[in-house]
Amino acid sequence: MKTLFLLATCVFVNFSFSQADAYLAAIPKYNESSNFEDNRYEKMTWQQFYRLEEINEPVDPMNYDSDLMNAALFFAINKYRSTLGVPLLSFEPRLRDAAMIHSDQMVRRNFFDHTNLYDAKVKMPNNRAELCGFNGEHLAENLARMFVDMQNLPNYTQLADKVIAALSKSKEHEKHMRDPKYDRLGTGFIFENKPTSGVFYFRTSQNFGKNW
Repeated sequence: MKTLFLLATCVFVNFSFSQADAYLAAIPKYNESSNFEDNRYEKMTWQQFYRLEEINEPVDPMNYDSDLMNAALFFAINKYRSTLGVPLLSFEPRLRDAAMIHSDQMVRRNFFDHTNLYDAKVKMPNNRAELCGFNGEHLAENLARMFVDMQNLPNYTQLADKVIAALSKSKEHEKHMRDPKYDRLGTGFIFENKPTSGVFYFRTSQNFGKNW
């Protein structure tokens, strides 16, 4: 079956911050209970994550664990960095929140770009990071739009590895994933609202950052 994906990349510097509660409250998947709460990131390696039993469940677009999928993408990037001998990234919930807001906005408003022309408060990657309280020295954003086949659903790490493999084929995306300048990461993954010709598209944002 053909593979279709769209990618985009962007780099910014952050300087200020504010709150994002209203945006996050409007994202149903953000507010659902999960098998992977934020405190599990702290002491878990990518190797330990890949051995979890829950990652073997198929990623059903109609009933998936958003936090578990975000964690799968996070650990897949650290897995990728480990093969290059690059220092691993720490989980940054504020960057995860910014990524979730942008992925939700892209699905909600049907666009695929770093620039959100529909809402000035979350227009650019630095606006979104600042809104979520991240006041770091550097910020870079990767985007991807891909799909899953409803007749052959992958599990969580299979799908995450597929996304990272696609991003690694792009020079700019790969640069962000391997860049030792960044030490923080948050990812945001959301499926689109309905299938198209037997496949279900999703959009994911990856925000790489570094604290001052």
